[in-house]
Amino acid sequence: MRVEDRAAMSLLVSLLRSEQQGQEYQTRLLRKTMDAQQQTGEQLVQMIEDAGKMIDIRA
Repeated sequence: MRVEDRAAMSLLVSLLRSEQQGQEYQTRLLRKTMDAQQQTGEQLVQMIEDAGKMIDIRA
C-alpha cells in the first residue's frame, strides 16, 4: 500500500465516523422530540378527562 492510499483510507474512515455521529445525534434528537410530544399528548388527554369530571351546577 502506498502512502497516498493510507491517507485516502484515513480520510474515508474519518468521514464515515463523522457521518455516523451525525446520524446518532439526529436519532437522539428525534427520540427526545417524540418523547416530548407523547408527554404533551398525555397531558392534554388528562386535562380533557379532568374537565368533564367536575361540573358545578349550583345556582
